[in-house]
Amino acid sequence: MKQEGSINMSNKRSVFNEKTFIIWLFIVASSMLFIAFTSAYWVHKSDGIRNNAWFEFALPVQFWVSAVIVAVSSIFMQLAYSAAKKDDVYKVPSLLTITLILGISFCISQIYAYSALMDMGLFFSNRNPGEISASFVYAISGVHLVHILGGLVLLTVATVKASRLQVHKKNLVFINICKTYWHFLGIVWIFLILFLYFAR
Repeated sequence: MKQEGSINMSNKRSVFNEKTFIIWLFIVASSMLFIAFTSAYWVHKSDGIRNNAWFEFALPVQFWVSAVIVAVSSIFMQLAYSAAKKDDVYKVPSLLTITLILGISFCISQIYAYSALMDMGLFFSNRNPGEISASFVYAISGVHLVHILGGLVLLTVATVKASRLQVHKKNLVFINICKTYWHFLGIVWIFLILFLYFAR
């Protein structure tokens, strides 16, 4: 009986390590992707300035609003995780729901930002070579938005699990994955918005 219990514990640790490894592997891969995008931005900007073919423009305020939204959502994500660790299972669903709503608000804010760019005559498919700077903003923020949509799927699953009281101090693996990934997305977006601002 004791041996069987140790085997089950070993299996749980194995699953935990495997899932944790997968999410961190994905985070590393995503980080490399964003580094590649920002490096390409810097190289193209240098070439564009030399050739007088780089268009400077102010970032829409909606991008900054989305940075505030994602920062606040990370706070609620952390509160949800802390509540689960304390076995306060009735608080977890509401906190995750707030995080989910803020994540959706982030997406809406990004859409408004794209609309503002188009109002300025800046599109992803640039007609003028000097507008490649706008194409980079679309690409960088768009790839991040795709990651956010993936995070919303995880949050939705976590919220459903929490509403069924399946998220508690003895079952933290999934919410820990959500927390890690969501914090990563928040940090990345704040880094990207600051990079796009100061790299101008």
